[in-house]
Amino acid sequence: MVVAMMAFDGRWAAEVCSCCDPVFARADVGFVRKGQFDGEPDARVGSILWEADPAMFAVKYPDSGIVESYGEDQWAGVGCIDYWLYVDADDGACRLSVEGWNLPQMILESHGHGVMDGMAIAAVFARILGVQWPLPR
Repeated sequence: MVVAMMAFDGRWAAEVCSCCDPVFARADVGFVRKGQFDGEPDARVGSILWEADPAMFAVKYPDSGIVESYGEDQWAGVGCIDYWLYVDADDGACRLSVEGWNLPQMILESHGHGVMDGMAIAAVFARILGVQWPLPR
Protein backbone atom coordinates (compact mmCIF):
# COMPACT_ATOMS: atom_id res chain seq x y z
CA MET A 1 0.00 0.00 0.00
CA VAL A 2 1.35 3.40 -0.97
CA VAL A 3 0.57 6.33 1.30
CA ALA A 4 0.21 9.63 -0.50
CA MET A 5 2.45 12.39 0.79
CA MET A 6 0.94 15.73 1.57
CA ALA A 7 2.47 19.02 0.61
CA PHE A 8 3.64 21.28 3.41
CA ASP A 9 0.60 23.45 2.75
CA GLY A 10 -2.26 25.00 4.69
CA ARG A 11 -3.99 21.65 5.11
CA TRP A 12 -0.78 20.13 6.49
CA ALA A 13 -0.37 23.10 8.85
CA ALA A 14 -3.95 22.77 10.10
CA GLU A 15 -3.29 19.12 11.00
CA VAL A 16 0.00 19.98 12.71
CA CYS A 17 -1.77 22.69 14.70
CA SER A 18 -4.55 20.29 15.70
CA CYS A 19 -1.84 18.22 17.42
CA CYS A 20 0.19 21.12 18.87
CA ASP A 21 -2.56 23.51 19.99
CA PRO A 22 -3.71 21.24 22.86
CA VAL A 23 -0.13 21.06 24.17
CA PHE A 24 0.13 24.84 24.25
CA ALA A 25 -3.32 25.13 25.85
CA ARG A 26 -2.31 22.61 28.51
CA ALA A 27 0.77 24.71 29.37
CA ASP A 28 -1.75 27.29 30.60
CA VAL A 29 0.39 30.36 30.01
CA GLY A 30 -1.79 32.17 27.48
CA PHE A 31 -0.35 30.75 24.26
CA VAL A 32 -2.06 32.00 21.10
CA ARG A 33 -1.27 30.82 17.60
CA LYS A 34 -0.47 33.22 14.82
CA GLY A 35 -1.83 32.04 11.47
CA GLN A 36 1.05 32.40 9.06
CA PHE A 37 -0.60 29.73 6.90
CA ASP A 38 -3.94 31.51 6.47
CA GLY A 39 -4.99 32.09 2.90
CA GLU A 40 -4.51 29.71 0.02
CA PRO A 41 -4.80 26.11 1.27
CA ASP A 42 -2.38 24.95 -1.46
CA ALA A 43 0.32 27.50 -0.60
CA ARG A 44 3.44 26.19 1.13
CA VAL A 45 3.80 27.05 4.79
CA GLY A 46 6.99 28.72 5.91
CA SER A 47 6.35 28.97 9.64
CA ILE A 48 3.88 28.71 12.47
CA LEU A 49 4.18 30.78 15.63
CA TRP A 50 2.70 30.32 19.10
CA GLU A 51 3.09 33.22 21.54
CA ALA A 52 2.80 32.97 25.33
CA ASP A 53 1.99 35.68 27.83
CA PRO A 54 5.39 36.68 29.31
CA ALA A 55 4.18 37.25 32.88
CA MET A 56 2.26 33.96 33.00
CA PHE A 57 5.19 32.11 31.42
CA ALA A 58 7.70 33.52 33.93
CA VAL A 59 5.51 32.56 36.88
CA LYS A 60 4.85 29.00 35.67
CA TYR A 61 8.41 28.40 34.45
CA PRO A 62 10.69 30.27 36.87
CA ASP A 63 13.58 27.90 36.07
CA SER A 64 13.37 28.66 32.36
CA GLY A 65 15.71 31.62 32.67
CA ILE A 66 13.38 33.69 30.50
CA VAL A 67 13.54 36.85 32.63
CA GLU A 68 17.33 36.61 32.88
CA SER A 69 17.64 36.10 29.12
CA TYR A 70 16.03 39.50 28.53
CA GLY A 71 17.53 41.19 31.57
CA GLU A 72 15.55 42.76 34.37
CA ASP A 73 15.69 46.20 32.72
CA GLN A 74 14.14 44.96 29.44
CA TRP A 75 11.71 42.36 30.84
CA ALA A 76 8.90 44.88 31.42
CA GLY A 77 8.77 45.60 27.66
CA VAL A 78 8.55 41.98 26.50
CA GLY A 79 5.28 41.46 24.64
CA CYS A 80 5.32 37.68 24.18
CA ILE A 81 7.37 34.52 24.43
CA ASP A 82 7.81 32.93 20.99
CA TYR A 83 7.65 29.26 20.07
CA TRP A 84 8.39 28.97 16.34
CA LEU A 85 8.03 26.10 13.92
CA TYR A 86 9.96 26.85 10.72
CA VAL A 87 9.14 24.60 7.79
CA ASP A 88 11.67 23.62 5.13
CA ALA A 89 9.55 21.65 2.69
CA ASP A 90 12.42 21.17 0.23
CA ASP A 91 14.56 19.44 2.85
CA GLY A 92 11.62 17.71 4.59
CA ALA A 93 12.48 19.24 7.93
CA CYS A 94 10.97 21.41 10.62
CA ARG A 95 13.06 23.60 12.89
CA LEU A 96 11.74 24.38 16.36
CA SER A 97 12.93 27.56 18.03
CA VAL A 98 11.74 28.31 21.56
CA GLU A 99 12.40 30.97 24.17
CA GLY A 100 13.43 29.89 27.63
CA TRP A 101 15.77 27.23 28.97
CA ASN A 102 18.56 28.39 26.62
CA LEU A 103 17.82 25.51 24.27
CA PRO A 104 19.35 25.19 20.82
CA GLN A 105 17.10 25.05 17.80
CA MET A 106 15.87 21.53 17.13
CA ILE A 107 15.51 19.97 13.68
CA LEU A 108 12.88 17.29 13.13
CA GLU A 109 12.58 15.17 10.02
CA SER A 110 9.18 15.76 8.45
CA HIS A 111 7.28 13.63 6.01
CA GLY A 112 4.63 15.99 4.71
CA HIS A 113 1.92 14.06 6.54
CA GLY A 114 0.23 16.54 8.87
CA VAL A 115 -0.93 14.24 11.66
CA MET A 116 2.28 12.21 11.77
CA ASP A 117 4.48 15.31 11.72
CA GLY A 118 2.16 17.10 14.14
CA MET A 119 2.36 14.32 16.71
CA ALA A 120 6.17 14.34 16.59
CA ILE A 121 6.34 18.13 16.85
CA ALA A 122 3.75 18.22 19.66
CA ALA A 123 5.75 15.63 21.61
CA VAL A 124 8.85 17.84 21.53
CA PHE A 125 6.91 20.95 22.57
CA ALA A 126 5.27 18.91 25.37
CA ARG A 127 8.66 17.78 26.70
CA ILE A 128 9.96 21.35 26.71
CA LEU A 129 6.87 22.70 28.46
CA GLY A 130 6.57 19.77 30.84
CA VAL A 131 3.04 18.83 29.87
CA GLN A 132 1.72 15.32 29.37
CA TRP A 133 1.68 14.06 25.80
CA PRO A 134 -0.22 12.42 24.39
CA LEU A 135 -3.03 14.10 26.20
CA PRO A 136 -5.25 11.81 28.26
CA ARG A 137 -8.62 11.01 26.75
